[in-house]
Amino acid sequence: MVMLMVSVIRVFFVIFFAIGALIHMAWGAGLHPHTFSGQKVYSDGGYDVAADDTLTWRPAEVYPATKEYQVPDFTLKDYKGETVRLHDYRGKVVLLNIWATWCPPCREEVPELVKLQREYGESGLQVIGVSIDENGAEDAVSDFAGSHDINYPVPVDDGSVQKKYGPLSVIPTTYILDADGYLRFYAPGYLEYEQMEEAVRELLDL
Repeated sequence: MVMLMVSVIRVFFVIFFAIGALIHMAWGAGLHPHTFSGQKVYSDGGYDVAADDTLTWRPAEVYPATKEYQVPDFTLKDYKGETVRLHDYRGKVVLLNIWATWCPPCREEVPELVKLQREYGESGLQVIGVSIDENGAEDAVSDFAGSHDINYPVPVDDGSVQKKYGPLSVIPTTYILDADGYLRFYAPGYLEYEQMEEAVRELLDL
């Protein structure tokens, strides 16, 4: 009986530390800072502190889809009260970004998404940023969109996107779809412009 209890305890601790490691890895993909170029950086617990004590975000990986999967449709209202339906963008390459105004790496991505839409919109790209803000979300998103000149639809999630696409391990999370609505790339975490551009150009055959 004693040996059995010892074995059970050992198994418990193995599972406990394995779960902890997975959580750490998932958190690191989206919410840890990345290295400053040309500055001395100290890494501690997954975030990087530059010589000037500023933080930025370490890029996540962009993963190609491993199976053919047509993502779920959704219909939401944006911060202006206008309807945004994913299916309406069939025929375009869609970069679906799930984010929030209170999320620092999400905020850092926005100017890159604006640039991406500006550069590739006429070639067939549509960026959509689904906000998961709560409690006054429309005002928060409206203020943020106005101050950052967002040039793509920003619907506010009513819980349905998180239910269909979740559970989300981190935000931002990005899904890049082909013109038929099939998932082609997935990234749990902050992306730099070049990473998004490479995937988009591939799907646009540029």
